[in-house]
Amino acid sequence: MVAPLVIKDASQTPQNLATTADAGGNLALLHTAASVDNAGVAGPTSPTRPLPVINTEGSPAVDGSGSITSGGNAQLLFGGTTPVNGFLVANNSSSALYVSDVGTASAGGASIPIAVGSVWNTPTGYKPAGAVSIFGAVTSQAFAARRW
Repeated sequence: MVAPLVIKDASQTPQNLATTADAGGNLALLHTAASVDNAGVAGPTSPTRPLPVINTEGSPAVDGSGSITSGGNAQLLFGGTTPVNGFLVANNSSSALYVSDVGTASAGGASIPIAVGSVWNTPTGYKPAGAVSIFGAVTSQAFAARRW
């Protein structure tokens, strides 16, 4: 027999949560977790409506700043290492830059454009799909980059 799980709500009132035993005899909740959408409406979580995840662990950022070595040709950022939790790129040049973590960066396609003077960073909870490449049309375009 599994004992009920009792928690205290925001007003410190004890609340019983419905539980059962899982296949291993461990306590398992019967409540469906919910998340709040952009309209402020709560609904059950699902593959299309996952709970928001925020990386609270954090890790030191690694510098990947540099410049475009050959205009019109994509190059890998961070020595080809896929960032564990995310990355950012700041365009410190006078022409647009493009980044991609799903293939070779180019001026268009699946690449993300970064306007002159702008910074692009991965959203909270986003894990890069692969190594990050950067594209600039002009040799020596400067950029600042960090991965974490």
